[in-house]
Amino acid sequence: MLMGDMLATHEARLLATAGIVLIMACADSPTGDVSDARRLSAEFTEDFQIGDDPSERQFVRISSMAFAPDGHLVVVDRDDFAVVVLDRDGREALAWGGEGEGPGEFETEPNHLAVSDEGNVAVSSFRRVDVFTPDGAPVGQHLLDDLSVDEVAFDQNGDVVAGVTSGGGLFSREESHTHLMRLRDRDTLWSFAPIPPQPNLAFFLAGTLIARLDDARVATAMDDRYEIDIRDGSTGRVVGRVTRNTLPRTVTEELKTGTREAMIGVAGDNSSTAEVYESMVFGESLPVFAGIFLGPPNGAVWVRRGIGVGDELAPPVGNVVGEWSLQLYDIFDGDTYEYIGTVEAPEGLSLMAGDSDSERVAGVHRDPLGVHSVRVLRVGVEGR
Repeated sequence: MLMGDMLATHEARLLATAGIVLIMACADSPTGDVSDARRLSAEFTEDFQIGDDPSERQFVRISSMAFAPDGHLVVVDRDDFAVVVLDRDGREALAWGGEGEGPGEFETEPNHLAVSDEGNVAVSSFRRVDVFTPDGAPVGQHLLDDLSVDEVAFDQNGDVVAGVTSGGGLFSREESHTHLMRLRDRDTLWSFAPIPPQPNLAFFLAGTLIARLDDARVATAMDDRYEIDIRDGSTGRVVGRVTRNTLPRTVTEELKTGTREAMIGVAGDNSSTAEVYESMVFGESLPVFAGIFLGPPNGAVWVRRGIGVGDELAPPVGNVVGEWSLQLYDIFDGDTYEYIGTVEAPEGLSLMAGDSDSERVAGVHRDPLGVHSVRVLRVGVEGR
């Protein structure tokens, strides 16, 4: 059975259908009664939106963004192999990249970025990390051999730290192991417990989260529980914890059955693919997190909630495709990590970055046709 060919053909349909089934099959009501949940009133006022007008730069698939010290927004357009810098008014100030092996180009799709306090930009792309000056000039590169890299960050010394993974992968018979690593000397600052090998197609298994907060702090978590450790970016030492008293939503038997049947339907007459879907396995808990960043007010920690958070604020799922979306963000004090409350972002907007000094947040907006655009808004949070 040619797994690589099958995945290349069916990956997009598989992910889309899995999302549809998840929407249709999850329970309508959250699990448990959580006493600390509270909704905050948030007013979002648009600064600018770029990419929805054909006369503007068109983005293909935005995967990461971060505010620079000068207030500009740095964006990774993964499928266009591009890094784009937008000024405070949304004008394109700078862009670099392209597919290739030349200076400033990427051999594989760029994925995540980080911007240091000095404005330097680190960009990850599969097995390497490139470092650029604020003007986009390449000044360094870290080749990671057999390690794959995802999230990147700068520590307070200006060194690049990253979440790197060894082994594992889809249909792998090897365990995967994710580490927080300083790339200059390959020093492992901290490691997650190994994830057992999974030779079958798997849904809803516990995954890892590594996210940059600032040049001093990195967040690490497993996405099957609401516990996020805040670590010193230079040493990996825990300096705080973000947590809430909330129960996770579980993966129901109806969800498992519905997912399997939908995947087999995608396979059609391809018996080898249908066999893979027939043998798929499932975890027990739905993902609790979908992202984390610092934002207003005053450097607060914003946690984008996944479908797995069960509290009285969680929206009903229902059984109609498209009724449910990840629009809720839990906000925590950036110093004490105490829970402040929960806000709801505008429909269709996935927030990725915040600028505490100007009370701005930025994210990707997806229209009904799936077109990506960059949206920057000012946010005022009331009811603290």
